[in-house]
Amino acid sequence: MYDVMAGVRVIEVAEHTFVPAASMILADWGADVIKIERTTAGGDPGRNLAIPNSGRDGRNMFFEAGNRGKRSLALDLTQAEGRAILRRLVETADVFITNLRADARAKLGIEPADIAAINPRIVYARGTGYGLRGAMANDGGFDFPSSWCRSGSGYMQTRPGLEPPQQPGSVGDLGGGATLAGAVAAALFRRERTGQGAVVDNALYLFGIYLMSQSMAAAGMGLDRGPNGGRDEAFSAMVNLYRTKDDRWISLCLLMDRWWPDLLQHLGRTDLLDDPRYKDAAARFENRRALIREFDEVFLAHDFAWWKDKLATLEGVWAPLQSPAEVIADPQALENGFITRIEDGDGQGYLGGASPAQFDERPIGALRTAPRYGEHTGSILAELGIAGEEAAALHGAGIVRLPDAA
Repeated sequence: MYDVMAGVRVIEVAEHTFVPAASMILADWGADVIKIERTTAGGDPGRNLAIPNSGRDGRNMFFEAGNRGKRSLALDLTQAEGRAILRRLVETADVFITNLRADARAKLGIEPADIAAINPRIVYARGTGYGLRGAMANDGGFDFPSSWCRSGSGYMQTRPGLEPPQQPGSVGDLGGGATLAGAVAAALFRRERTGQGAVVDNALYLFGIYLMSQSMAAAGMGLDRGPNGGRDEAFSAMVNLYRTKDDRWISLCLLMDRWWPDLLQHLGRTDLLDDPRYKDAAARFENRRALIREFDEVFLAHDFAWWKDKLATLEGVWAPLQSPAEVIADPQALENGFITRIEDGDGQGYLGGASPAQFDERPIGALRTAPRYGEHTGSILAELGIAGEEAAALHGAGIVRLPDAA
């Protein structure tokens, strides 16, 4: 964990992954993040997603990826007493972050004006599916439909006659969360200079459009590019995917023409240097399909491990298509701290991906797992001077959920 956000307190009233991922990154950077969870139905629904093979030992991979390093307070915000406790927490906070819809925010009294009335210096951060205006302003959103499909990402990867590809991970949730965390940090920086609080917004749809910025610019210029073609239609044989003998894949991304001779040397096909079909970049473009077939035969001659070793000295850029199990064992990821240890209080844990920033030229180091449901309810209440019989009474009334008393 880093210390750049040490002393910053974040109050999160959010569920699933998009906005929780933002406050998780702030926790990675040293902030004290208090996650408010409902007192019924097991808290954040993200804890219990009914997706096969997504959890073990009571931990869910989706919940962990957006909630590590936080403290969990099970608090019923539908009751006045619960909202009173929230107000006391807001008084102590630097950031309030939420992804509840507008009607829920209004009902619970957690709109920007409500929170600013309690703490004028606070940074209020809000994530939505589709923004604050328009017919869809209060529609719910999820990563795949809101950020991936609507933004053009899915369309641009759908080939005629084939099904659209599935998203490989929570691109909109995690990327949108990371950019929201950066926006919060910028607002905190301004507040330190001016004393002025802020309202910060991000949307899954906005982040999806941002990822497709090049395609948006092309459309804006009137260019009709259409969906991506297949491998055999790549604009360059030097920028393509190739199958190995054992049915794995290698990605070449040699965007510089000067890398052509070195590539042929590594592929054992220096004879192609004298082939007039490939004499220069223009000729290679014109005859790219034939060249792709040549390279297909070359890569199919050896297995994945052989090619990884052979291409290690390649001048240009390339990558193996690694599995997640290979990534968490990759020395390059481990030595740089891109993969790091996520630990719980009992010395147990797992390897996971670090958030996408590093400070002071050092890896982030070991991080804490996501909190158990309501794990810190008692200790957070005690910080507010609520303990003993008073805390027990709040539990009995369903205003809080004390795990030890449940």
